[in-house]
Amino acid sequence: MYTDLFFALLDPDNPRGHPILAALLYAFCPAAARWWMSGAVPTPPFDPLWFSLTERATGKTLAEVLRGLGFETLLDDAKQYLEQVEAYRRHNANMTAPELLPTFPGGQVDVVKRFNHQASIEKLGGDWKHFFPFVHAWAFAYRDWTVTLHLTEAAFSPVRLALTLQGVRKPVYFPAWMWSVYGKEQPERISRLMVGLLGWEAERHDQLRMGLAQQAGLAGEQPWPVFPEMRVLQRNGAVSPPDIRLSPNQLPGLVKRFAELAKNGPYPPLPALQLSPKCKVCGFQAQCFTPSGELSPLTLGF
Repeated sequence: MYTDLFFALLDPDNPRGHPILAALLYAFCPAAARWWMSGAVPTPPFDPLWFSLTERATGKTLAEVLRGLGFETLLDDAKQYLEQVEAYRRHNANMTAPELLPTFPGGQVDVVKRFNHQASIEKLGGDWKHFFPFVHAWAFAYRDWTVTLHLTEAAFSPVRLALTLQGVRKPVYFPAWMWSVYGKEQPERISRLMVGLLGWEAERHDQLRMGLAQQAGLAGEQPWPVFPEMRVLQRNGAVSPPDIRLSPNQLPGLVKRFAELAKNGPYPPLPALQLSPKCKVCGFQAQCFTPSGELSPLTLGF
């Protein structure tokens, strides 16, 4: 999912056409950049992982969130699913998140139990396929990250990064996630900060986004209390340092070039023509495709 990018586009503090956002969006898809520069408003697809992190940051437990959503009668199903995943992991200890493979037998809600849960499932994007991914993200992806990073006791919260660049006056505010570790001798002071950005594609590190995030500041006038570490968080629970191949002095020219392309084109709909997985997570699906799923004539330019 490219949830952070589309939430940044919708942030009222980020002006439409900002060169950093325009460049990021053009790198994602030229056609998407075209729609945004033309005034279209994206509709980000529901992201179970992002939703789970948002709810977890409130300090609630999984059971409390499920009850709040109206899934009281499915608490036992969620518990059974957690037990199934733990057992499957024990039998496949040499694999990362084996429960995400098609061979995993768990993670099904009986059709009868879905009755009278329409209002609840609407809060999970209106589709039952999101129920167990939400539970999994809460219980396993998050736990795997914190264990790997030694952050099980850290305070977790959302954070707005201020992406800045030489020659660009106004920063872009970009959502991310942060763990704060407080000192044992001085518990009121932060001794370590870890900032995580969700991986857009497995094992791939978007160079432009990660390069900008690496030199980002904290939104607002306050500086970082300590210099943050940056990590890429994969949806299967894996964690890796940002593999940045762009030097800081290459970023201004790249952003300028991509922002010009976003403004003037061309706008080849390459992901759509390649049936890329990007299209399923794009906030401009309604512009590129007809209701029947065919490519829109506007997208093709005729």
